[in-house]
Amino acid sequence: MLYIKNIDTGGSQKRRCDKTLTSCSRCINFQDLQPHWHNISSRRVGMDNYFVGLVMETLTKQCVSVERVLEEYFCDIHPWFSVIIEPGFRKRLSHRKPCAETAMLLLTVFMVTGSHDQSSNDTHRTRIYQIGKYLFSFLQLPREPSLEMVQSGLLLVLYELRASRLNEASESVGNCARLGYTLRLNIDHERRRVWCGLYMLDRIICQIATEFRAPRAVEEPDANFRLPIDDVFCYKPKTQLPGNSHPSFSTPLQVPLCYFAREIQTSRILGQVQLLCRSSDADWSYQQFAVLDRTLMQFMETLFEQTPGSWAVLCGANAICLASAIILHQDRLSRAARGAISSSDLDTSFLAITTYIKMVGDICSKFDALEPNRKIPCVPLPAVMCTGEAVLAVRYPKQSYGLAFHFDEEPFRRILVHATRTWNLADEYLRRTTDVTRFR
Repeated sequence: MLYIKNIDTGGSQKRRCDKTLTSCSRCINFQDLQPHWHNISSRRVGMDNYFVGLVMETLTKQCVSVERVLEEYFCDIHPWFSVIIEPGFRKRLSHRKPCAETAMLLLTVFMVTGSHDQSSNDTHRTRIYQIGKYLFSFLQLPREPSLEMVQSGLLLVLYELRASRLNEASESVGNCARLGYTLRLNIDHERRRVWCGLYMLDRIICQIATEFRAPRAVEEPDANFRLPIDDVFCYKPKTQLPGNSHPSFSTPLQVPLCYFAREIQTSRILGQVQLLCRSSDADWSYQQFAVLDRTLMQFMETLFEQTPGSWAVLCGANAICLASAIILHQDRLSRAARGAISSSDLDTSFLAITTYIKMVGDICSKFDALEPNRKIPCVPLPAVMCTGEAVLAVRYPKQSYGLAFHFDEEPFRRILVHATRTWNLADEYLRRTTDVTRFR
C-alpha cells in the first residue's frame, strides 16, 4: 500500500496504512480508480471486438471473402498507390487477437476495390461509406494515432475521390496530414510510403477538388527525403539495393526508379506547377515557367525511354507529368488572353499544349483499342486526372483559335466513361466538359 500522512496526528510523519485508520480521501480515490482502470482495459477489448465484428459482418453481407478483397486491392490499386506492405498486412490479418485498427484498414481496402460495386446499389455503397467514415472518426477518440490509422484515412480519401465527394476528400487528407505529422512518418520505409501516398493525394486533390484555394495539407519535403523502393526489397529485407543506396528527391531523373517513386517525383513537379498557377499576375515569373517547362520535357523523355511499349505504366507518373505540362501551358495562355502577361512567344505554348493533348489522346486510343479482357478494371487515379484535365484543356484553345485547334474528344470521353465504373470523379469530368467555359 502507498505511504500516506498520519491522519490522526495531522503531523508530517508518514507510515504505512494499517487499514485501521479512518479512510482518507487518497485511500478512497485510489480504491475507486481500480475498477475504473479495469473498465478501460475491458472497453479496449470490447472496441476491438466491435470493429472486427462489424467489418466482417459488412463483408459477409456483400458475399465477399477477405482473400478476394486483398487480391483485387493488390492487383488493381497497389501498383500505383503502394502505401501498404502486403506481407505485413496479411500477417496482421491472420492474428487471432482482434485489432480495431487492422479491421478498419481492411474495411477501407474493401471500399476502394470494386468488390461491392457489382452487387450493391448506391444506397448500399453510401451506407458502407457512412460506416467507414463513422468508424474512422470514432477510432481517433480513444486510440493514439497509428500507422494503420493513417493508411485507413488515405484509402478513405481515395474512396471519396472515387465517389466524387471532393469536399470530404479535401477535409480527410488534412486529417491524415495531422495524424502523419504527429507520427513523424519518415522513420522507416513503410511509414515513408504512407507519407508519400499522402503527399501524392494532397497534390492531386489540390488540382481537382480545391481549385488551388485551400492551403496544402502536406508541406514540401526536403531534397534528401527518401523515396519508396521497389516491393521486392520490402518483401525481402535482406535483398541489397542497387548501389546500396536509397533514392531521394535529389536522385537524378535519369536513374531508374520504381513505379511509385516516379509518381512521387512527378507529384512534386505538379505541386510546383500549382504554386506558379496560384500566383498572382504580378508575381507570375517567366523564369519559373521556363524551368518547369524544361524539367517536364526532360522528365517525360526519360519516362518514355525507360517504359517502352507498355501502355499500363502511362497511367501513373507519365499521366501526372502530362497533366502538369497541360496545366502549366494552359495557365500561361489564359493569363496572356486576358492581358495579364506579355503575349509574345505564345505560339510556343500553343504548340506545346497541342502536342501534350495529342499524346494523351493517342494513349486513350491505344487503351480503347485493347480487347475487353485486357483492359484494367480500375483506371488509376492519375490517369483519370490526366484524361479529364486534357479534355477540359481542349475547350479554351477551341474558343480562342477556332478551326486552327481541332481535336476529336471522343477517345478522351470513352476512357472517362470506362473509368466511371470505379470513379464517379470521371463522371464529374464528363459533366464539366459540357460547360461552355472551363470550371475554374
